[in-house]
Amino acid sequence: MITRQFSLEQMPEYPFEQNYDIRKLVFFDIETTGFAADSTYLYLIGCAYYNEGSFHLIQWFAEDIREEAKLITAFFEFLKDYEVLLHYNGTGFDLPYLQRKCERLKLDYSFDQWISIDIYKKIGPYKKIFRLNNFKQKTIETFLNINRTDTFSGGDLIQVYQSYLGKKHFETLRSKRNPGTIFETPSEAEILLRHLLLHNEDDLRGLILISPILSYVDLFEKPIRILQAGVDGNTFTILFDTSATLPVRITFGNDLARFTAMGNNASLTIQIYEGELKHFYDNYKDYYYLTTEDGVIHKSLAHFVDKEYRVKAKPSNCYTKKRGIFAPQYELLFTPCFKLEHQSKLSFLEIHTDFLLQEENLEQYVKHILHHVVSKAT
Repeated sequence: MITRQFSLEQMPEYPFEQNYDIRKLVFFDIETTGFAADSTYLYLIGCAYYNEGSFHLIQWFAEDIREEAKLITAFFEFLKDYEVLLHYNGTGFDLPYLQRKCERLKLDYSFDQWISIDIYKKIGPYKKIFRLNNFKQKTIETFLNINRTDTFSGGDLIQVYQSYLGKKHFETLRSKRNPGTIFETPSEAEILLRHLLLHNEDDLRGLILISPILSYVDLFEKPIRILQAGVDGNTFTILFDTSATLPVRITFGNDLARFTAMGNNASLTIQIYEGELKHFYDNYKDYYYLTTEDGVIHKSLAHFVDKEYRVKAKPSNCYTKKRGIFAPQYELLFTPCFKLEHQSKLSFLEIHTDFLLQEENLEQYVKHILHHVVSKAT
């Protein structure tokens, strides 16, 4: 087994320290010859960790397929000093693969004692806002303008590792048969080894550097601060600061709302409805519909209206009308709510001075619109 260890210049530009002790964080990634732990081999585990003011990288590499247990043991013994594991889709692959290997190799290790942060899973609910073709780590790196040296994929390296084993075996036999022979430096096996180590190294460097992608999760899950809100023409615009610092500008929306954000600044622009809408009452059995006034009156007041001008209200006509400026809401967020017709799926809230002065209402409305737009984004 080869153990390689050195310092990195990369530092995560995401504030993990707000929730965790950075000295207890470990980024990790594994390399295997396939997806199924029962029929493939683990040949490399790499970790990036913080120590004395900077991040460092350590790699354990199997020079022989029989060294899997050595790699896993070294990895878990190293992890004893840490509390948080960060990875990219490790929940889907790395963790279950290693756990299955432990079972097959009868190694008494599990991941139960560590906090697990899967960056891929974290951004999963918000994938649509990035408008990317896929969500491989390299694609996220490109989105964040991160360049890497390695040009191989994990799949490419399966053949590279197999070639390495063959070259290494051949070079070892030649050394035994011809003691004192001077070989080319670097040898073919050493060149292949460099490719294998570099890919894992770049994955770990990239994993550190893509950590700001978590800021886009914070955009939806952490508080915001309203700066300004108002109506101009046919749009309702809300400007606000976010708790997250977004490294790349994003813009997304639908026919009614458009959101833009960069750094800590964001704006939400909503198409308004100006005119007359109806407020429908659920307890329609308590009302009469007034045929000449196109409105309702409560039964307790019905004796003031002649019977010929009133009928029992139905869900579809149990309403009062109001003229004003309205903004859409996709759920019953604020009351009273207004609609065009009883069966309309979209409802509206009235934009008035009191509403605009209540920052809590505006914050709640922004979160509501963002969550709906991102869930329906295409």
